[in-house]
Amino acid sequence: MKGPLLPRYFLASALLLLVLAAIYVFSESQRLRQELLRQTEAKGAALAKTMETSAKNAIVGNSLLEDLVSQRLLDNARLIDQLLMTQPHDQGWLRTISSMNRLQKVELLDADGQPAKFPQPFFMPKPMREMMARMEESLSEEHMSRRQQMIIYMWGRRWALPGEKGQAPAEPPPHLKERKFWEGSLFGVAIQAQSFPGIIAVHANADYILNFKKEIGVQRQIEELGRQADIDYIALLDNKLTVVAHTDPNSVGKGETDAFLLEAKAGGESLSRVVHPDGAPARYELVKLIRLNNAPLGFLKIGLSLEPAEAAWRNSLWSIIVLGLAIVALGILGMAAIFYNQHTHMREIKKLEAEVLRQERLSQLGNLAATVAHEIRNPLNSISVGLQRLKAEFHPTKDEEQYLRFIGLMRGEVQRLNEIVEQFLSLARPLELKLEPVKIDELLQELALLAGNDAGQAKAQIQVVTPDQLPRLRADRNYLKQLLLNLILNGIQAMPDGGALTLEARPEDTKLVLTVADTGTGIAPAVLERIFEPYFTTKANGSGLGLAIARRIAEAHGGTITVGSGVGQGSRFEVSLPLQRKENLEARQSLTVKRQSAGRGRLTNDD
Repeated sequence: MKGPLLPRYFLASALLLLVLAAIYVFSESQRLRQELLRQTEAKGAALAKTMETSAKNAIVGNSLLEDLVSQRLLDNARLIDQLLMTQPHDQGWLRTISSMNRLQKVELLDADGQPAKFPQPFFMPKPMREMMARMEESLSEEHMSRRQQMIIYMWGRRWALPGEKGQAPAEPPPHLKERKFWEGSLFGVAIQAQSFPGIIAVHANADYILNFKKEIGVQRQIEELGRQADIDYIALLDNKLTVVAHTDPNSVGKGETDAFLLEAKAGGESLSRVVHPDGAPARYELVKLIRLNNAPLGFLKIGLSLEPAEAAWRNSLWSIIVLGLAIVALGILGMAAIFYNQHTHMREIKKLEAEVLRQERLSQLGNLAATVAHEIRNPLNSISVGLQRLKAEFHPTKDEEQYLRFIGLMRGEVQRLNEIVEQFLSLARPLELKLEPVKIDELLQELALLAGNDAGQAKAQIQVVTPDQLPRLRADRNYLKQLLLNLILNGIQAMPDGGALTLEARPEDTKLVLTVADTGTGIAPAVLERIFEPYFTTKANGSGLGLAIARRIAEAHGGTITVGSGVGQGSRFEVSLPLQRKENLEARQSLTVKRQSAGRGRLTNDD
């Protein structure tokens, strides 16, 4: 996996997480809105059920009330008719009867609707009165029913149960109808009088009936329910869609022409809907058909405001959004951690792959070194021996000085080739460490003295920094000396115009860190990545094996070597070596030798 692809995968994963969170927020908000609407519907259904029961009771109660009142008024009318047959007409006792029976008024009207006139008192003899009383007592229910049919008119009755037959004829006589004697009265009855030619009209007391209806009617219940914040209105309508009770008392008596109500009436069933009035919150409306003994009594219309549900939905939506964002944030942080760990892991894998490749190259180099050592060492020895004999046994007659200089030059080149072969072998074959306690502070002082001549020529100063009581390090002194000397000479060569070279040693936990820092020209980033590669060098006469060998020595001791540098900022090499027991280091060394030997094969004795 390439490094630049990691941000793409991370962004794609974050985008996918955002999409999933958005889907979750949307679906959860819709589910919550449906749940709130379902609760509103359930509340409306429960309220309608309760109001239906109350309306039924109120309708039955009002119907019974009007029936009782009408019967009571009829009894008073018949009583007055009987009294008029037994004693002369007197407004005094009529007022007394009205007051005692809580009547609004009693009217005695002739056929033309005018107040009846009694020119002379009519006295019924006592024997006739006794006979009429006995006849009255002996009347059967059938006679009473027939007598009730004498009612010619009843006004003000509004409630009647399904199947209940009306007792008033279709129309009163024309002259009485023109008189409109019922106006100004809330409820009343009129019967055909037996005591005179005309009618007796009895008007009920309005306050009595209104107070009674107010106490037991649904108007009071509806007005109390209408005070709740989420109830817009409750209306009770009769079969003609006339409002008989409403949360707004001003709407009572008005007719409804809403298409929704007409649809419920035409279908004879309950309906519900959600409406969105202009400039007003949404409202849930329910129309319920009220039945009694499977016969329609009227309709109950309820309007519930959805504003509380919408407010609860908005509050919950914010909570859902915050939760979704928190999930997204945590998910992105988690993915970032995963991608970071993965990226770190990939870097480690790449390092291991690079190390494997390096080991493979070293293994191949070992085979090459074995061949080179076998094929080149013996000729080099022969050439070196021949040059020695030429120098000792052959003396030219002239130009002897030039001859000797030429012989020395050839021997130097042979020696240089032999050193290259030795470097091949030291880089390729396992290092056989001879571990011993090494006092690092003394070793650094020795190296500073040894490199002092080179530092003086480069006008560089060497400074050694070591703490007191520095622990001893079990290491191969010669190899460790070779490693540090290589770094010191490189640092001196990096300061052609002089500078400061610092040799430092400090313990860190279970490690000992050796530092070689210079103030030279520094190393370019492109070069810094390759400085430990074999045969890579920026020097004209360099072999490119010095730092590679230094790294081999550090790793053979179970340590690491790192470098930090910048152009014009100098370089800082740090060698970290473990402070551990002898057996552990020897076991590590043995394991390293076995692995390299298995990958490369055995060297010949000539190597």
